[in-house]
Amino acid sequence: MIVIEIKINKLFSVFIMTIDTMVNNLISVIMPVYNPNLEQLEISLQSVLAQTYSNLELIIIYKSSGKEVDSKVQEIFEKYKDNRIRIFHDNSGFVSALNLGIEKSNGKFIGRMDSDDICVNTRFEEQSKFMQQNKLSLVGSWAFSITNEGKQIGTIEPPYEHDKIRKKIMFHNPILHPTILVEKKMLEDIGYYNEKFYGAEDYELYLRAISKNYKIGNIPRYLIYLREAESSITRGNQWRSTRKAYFKTKKQALFHYGFNRYYDVFYYLLTPLTFLISPKMSLAIKNIAGWNKN
Repeated sequence: MIVIEIKINKLFSVFIMTIDTMVNNLISVIMPVYNPNLEQLEISLQSVLAQTYSNLELIIIYKSSGKEVDSKVQEIFEKYKDNRIRIFHDNSGFVSALNLGIEKSNGKFIGRMDSDDICVNTRFEEQSKFMQQNKLSLVGSWAFSITNEGKQIGTIEPPYEHDKIRKKIMFHNPILHPTILVEKKMLEDIGYYNEKFYGAEDYELYLRAISKNYKIGNIPRYLIYLREAESSITRGNQWRSTRKAYFKTKKQALFHYGFNRYYDVFYYLLTPLTFLISPKMSLAIKNIAGWNKN
């Protein structure tokens, strides 16, 4: 009788430890979806669900377009009977959708994913290990750059060490938003995305995190395929409004977040010149600087 009781206690302890590990290390991947390319959406979903790091949940924030595509998207969602998928319907804007996803998340970590990008299947496993080894609160990655049709056209290699990111962050955004993995407790401390900085909501978050002494970085590994769509917010007809959002964000960092070192001020003063630089010219400059490589 005593032997049986000991075995039951051991099994119960193992069960509790397993549950505790799952809860404490759960990654909540947030994916806003609106009027997507159906084929790209399905590939994107598959790439998240096929991760070697299986202790995750995929939180989809779906905004209805009022078009025929809505029913087809629903068919794709119903096709994947995976209990890790959680779907919420919200017709607010993009930043609001991100914040809703964070609010609904159960994970210790928050991952980002766009509905047209593709994860390498070891992405979250590698990022979580890198985050722990380097004591980071937020980590992005390098990326493959692909066309809308999926053809690889280059790589994107932003700086990966915290100190280098800090020195260059007022020059450009050094973290690719769809690549990030972040500790939820950091977001609960500093606040979620600020809707006042739409178009630069991720940039403002990184600046705010650094101002609160959180350490961020990039794993120097290509862990995601990012589509360089002509209609994207940085390349499409919204690029000027995006530049304005970045200028507004830098002003906030300079006057309110303590980014007032000499190189911060220098980069801030250069910012108005970006309104004269088209997305095509910007890409050429990044190629020369080593940010993009063909």
